[in-house]
Amino acid sequence: MAKKKKHKKDSDANLPIIMNYGIDCISVYDPVAMLPYSEPSITEQTRFKKLGKEMKTEFKWLAASITVEFWEENRQIPFGEEMSKLRTRLVRMFAEEYRIQLKEDSELKDYLQTLVINTINKQLKLEKEKQ
Repeated sequence: MAKKKKHKKDSDANLPIIMNYGIDCISVYDPVAMLPYSEPSITEQTRFKKLGKEMKTEFKWLAASITVEFWEENRQIPFGEEMSKLRTRLVRMFAEEYRIQLKEDSELKDYLQTLVINTINKQLKLEKEKQ
């Protein structure tokens, strides 16, 4: 039968090892301390129809501003790949701003398509009135 191993009672095994890499003192047991600070993660993921009235208004404002920007650059209605890029950009910006990740479902796509067309029509009316 094998002998039992004897453990040293005055061992420093539980103490964290501190290393100095010129940045600051970093504990080996805390790898998060080694990472640079990043933004807090997105807190919730939800569908568009479950957003509150205020959040829908903010989303509408953000979508309108992005649509106007796209219209002024390209002078065309976003369709297909351009619309997909616009939608992903909008969802990403909304998530960064309000910490809510929207699921890209059919309701969001339909709402955004309608909103884009209405926004461009309003923009065309404003341009026509200025002339």
